[in-house]
Amino acid sequence: MDIFDKLQNLDKRVFYLLMALAIAIPTIHPIGLPVEITESVREVYEFVESLPEGSIVVIGFDYEPGDEIDLNPIAQAIFHQLASKHIRIVTIASFPAGPTFADECLEILEEYGYEYGVDYVNLGYYAGGEPTLAAFAQNPATVFPKDWHGNSISTLPLMQEVKSMKDFSMAMTLNDGPTGGTGTHEWVRQAVMAYGTPLIMGVTGVLAASNEPYVQSGQCKGILAGLRAAAEYEKLTGKIGTGTVGMDAQSIAHLLIVGFVLLGNIAMLVSKIKEPKDRSGHAGGEPR
Repeated sequence: MDIFDKLQNLDKRVFYLLMALAIAIPTIHPIGLPVEITESVREVYEFVESLPEGSIVVIGFDYEPGDEIDLNPIAQAIFHQLASKHIRIVTIASFPAGPTFADECLEILEEYGYEYGVDYVNLGYYAGGEPTLAAFAQNPATVFPKDWHGNSISTLPLMQEVKSMKDFSMAMTLNDGPTGGTGTHEWVRQAVMAYGTPLIMGVTGVLAASNEPYVQSGQCKGILAGLRAAAEYEKLTGKIGTGTVGMDAQSIAHLLIVGFVLLGNIAMLVSKIKEPKDRSGHAGGEPR
């Protein structure tokens, strides 16, 4: 049995082992494979850079469990940039799991010396979709008398500066679509159209195209779509995180799959060529 026969009869557990290594190695030791910065990502980065230092932004965690793989890295990359300019952050969520995701992402602010209640606040979950977002935009205290951790917002210095959506220099929604929470369309209506607050979006990859018209119309300053956008943003901020790690693992896994497909086809082709032919010229011993 030559090498090509061995390839065709390779134990599938070998492939599973190599795939596990392809994912585990870059996860443990990020490689930082080259990634080209797309124009859409650069536009968001430059807009955030233009925000006044010390201003306040609101970020909606509008996605369910399962999509945090794409959207948590986007949030973390944005938080690094905001913190480098000491821009203060208020988070809200239209899904029950949202406040937990927000807390996970907000942890990175500790390295910048951020103080809870002064520099950032996690207000928590709100039900009701767009009507509740509209009420928040008019007066946050009517929707959130307390934050996610049970503190009265009257005791939080940051919230004393926020009376309506107009007090935010930017709004952002991290969104996986209108599946029960507040969608991107609702944010456009309640932040941009109602109060003129600039909006950016972080979405799963499949939502990028459907929201692009908002960028073209000027109602959205830019869109970050999926894990790749997070990796690009990390490159711009110089803070390597889960976006880069995820893209490294994904890229190497894809290369491994392509490599096995090519090797399998080459092995099959060589084996066919080497097969003995009968007098009729067909492979194998049975005439057609």
